[in-house]
Amino acid sequence: MDNVLIAFAPAIAGIISALVGILSWYESARKTKHDELHDLYDEVKADNDRLRKENEKLRRELDNK
Repeated sequence: MDNVLIAFAPAIAGIISALVGILSWYESARKTKHDELHDLYDEVKADNDRLRKENEKLRRELDNK
């Protein structure tokens, strides 16, 4: 039994290393996508705030005329 484990130890280590690498890559890709979406959300939010302010300013100008 011990001889079998010793014989397959490099293969088992390689498989585990590959699985850890694949899972790390998937998590990295997920986090990158999440960060990009968060940045896009912040950009859209800033544009919306700017447009709301501009809209309010134009409404005040229209009401004053």
